[in-house]
Amino acid sequence: MSVSAPFPVAFNGAVDRFVVTMGNRIIVTTQNGGVFGHDINGNTVGPGFGFGGSNVAFNGPIDRFVVTMGNRIIVTTQNGGVFGHDINGNTVGPPFAFGGSNVAFNGPVDRFVVTMGNRIIVITQDGGVFGHDINGNTVGPGFGFSGSKVAFNGPIDRFVVTMGNRIIVITQDGGVFGHDINGNTVGPPFAFGGSKVAFNGAFDRFVVTMGNRIIVTTQDGAVWAHDINGTTVGPPFPMNFVLSHFTFESDISATNRQRTLDRHRFALTRIAVCGNLSADERTKLHEAYDRAVHHTTLTTDGVNASATVGGSRLNVNFGVLFPQGDEEISQTLIHEMMHCAGFTHPQRRDPPAGSSCASPNPAVFDCPNDNGVYYGTPPLRAEFCIAGDQSDVRRRLRDKAATESCVIDEDGVATLHTEAARQPLAAS
Repeated sequence: MSVSAPFPVAFNGAVDRFVVTMGNRIIVTTQNGGVFGHDINGNTVGPGFGFGGSNVAFNGPIDRFVVTMGNRIIVTTQNGGVFGHDINGNTVGPPFAFGGSNVAFNGPVDRFVVTMGNRIIVITQDGGVFGHDINGNTVGPGFGFSGSKVAFNGPIDRFVVTMGNRIIVITQDGGVFGHDINGNTVGPPFAFGGSKVAFNGAFDRFVVTMGNRIIVTTQDGAVWAHDINGTTVGPPFPMNFVLSHFTFESDISATNRQRTLDRHRFALTRIAVCGNLSADERTKLHEAYDRAVHHTTLTTDGVNASATVGGSRLNVNFGVLFPQGDEEISQTLIHEMMHCAGFTHPQRRDPPAGSSCASPNPAVFDCPNDNGVYYGTPPLRAEFCIAGDQSDVRRRLRDKAATESCVIDEDGVATLHTEAARQPLAAS
């Protein structure tokens, strides 16, 4: 199965200045006013493309906030001026000035600007919430919302977005808090349950929403999403697979580097749609993929790969593993990445004489898909996600069990052996 190339989003450092969403698109606006888009299809980020037409927000610090409203990009300047661009397909219309009131003209006092329906909402440093209703090309007069304050904890409150009739605040440590808006009243704050969001410091650079999703874009252009169900934040899942922070020893060829990255990406694609791992297990795996994992060359006979439990180093035997094919490469990489994520397993127990996996007995010996003490562990269940698209999966897993096993030594190094290094069905 081929793997689509990854498409990083807003990875050009300070050049990429603003990130917003419009329908199913992520839109990036650069310092010089260039506008670029990525269409989102399900859980996948499409390739970047340039919009034709006018430049947007190219006046340096004068253009302070960029938001969207319907099919419009709206720019708010330091002095409160409001300018719009209508978007038609992949073309940015010429700028026009909104009439009416100024917006967010109080310097650093006005800290966040978001939109909700036909309203621009400004949140100040002390948590005050002010709104402007938009009627056509006219900005209505500012009014204060009553009720609770929002995002008044200084730099602790890092991102503010909206989702439906909610304002959502994300803190430096990944906490997610909400305020329901009822008319012109801000409801009391409440904490979302579930996963943390955007807690990796400056590495997590932009946060936006799309439908019921919070989307985080990192410095290297990776895109991670969290589905929101009520007041619960789902586990993060990748929408593109950049992995530019993965490193390789100098003796690994460019071809082997690219193939390794491609098979990591394929494994992540399978994990994202596979139910074999719990939400917590997927979260820990994704956290391991967020680290700068270093790849080295392994030359031990009959060994596919090895990694230290909880570590950030993956040793690959390219001469042994790569001839086994793309699927085996992905299974091996995801197995070892699960070890990097901190998961382990006991030594595998082989069937005693007179027994076989044709009649599994997980209380006595280990067989694929028995959900026992070996194959029921996260590293093995993750492998099954990779093989799950094969019509002959049961036969293939039995064959795999007969020729492969993983041993974890006293130093926590997990080594995935193949048939050449051991007797058939030896314990591991």
